[in-house]
Amino acid sequence: MENIYTNLIKRLNYLIGLLDISSETSFKMIKGHKFFEGFESIGEIYDNQYSIYRNQITISALLLGYAHFEAFLSALIVLCIKSNPRIMIPEGKGQQREKTITYNQLLLAKNYDSLIEELIEKEVRNNMYKSMPVLLDYLNKKLKLTWDNQLNGEIITASLIRNCCMHNNCIADKNLAKDKRFTEGKEIILNSGEVHSFGIQARQFSRELWESAQSKYNL
Repeated sequence: MENIYTNLIKRLNYLIGLLDISSETSFKMIKGHKFFEGFESIGEIYDNQYSIYRNQITISALLLGYAHFEAFLSALIVLCIKSNPRIMIPEGKGQQREKTITYNQLLLAKNYDSLIEELIEKEVRNNMYKSMPVLLDYLNKKLKLTWDNQLNGEIITASLIRNCCMHNNCIADKNLAKDKRFTEGKEIILNSGEVHSFGIQARQFSRELWESAQSKYNL
């Protein structure tokens, strides 16, 4: 039976085929192809440079894989909180504001469960927009989930790569440059092996999270 973990693994496995066509052999086979008359060939689109072609595929695979990974984390938080809504009891003034229900929401709510649903959605939204280190801290301290913390470094690096690609034109910023594999102000270059490595780490991390959540929340 499929669950959010097995669905994530399936989605990540789909990307193996995408990474496979990032090889130079594949580029040589298709670089003369034109999709439509009047358009440039595949080779011309990439200035006949294999390195540009490869990086476009590897970056795309990482971004798509990360999107699936984020969806898993979001769904996991929802399942944990639904299993024990008391998790959302505020701790401190900041959280008190985040979990306040307006009088209008109370009047419009169909029932108690719908109010809880609204608060859960808000909780997930607030946390998924935070940095990966903060999110990991939330999973550990708030949801009480456990995993091998040695995986944190690569998970955080993948999130920084994603952020740079989405918001900084695939140029490494100072945060990503703390990883010696990247240089601030330089284009992010990834090969298929590096993306596969991130995928392996994501698989292990998500498996350990899922097993921890199943044990703690009877999922």
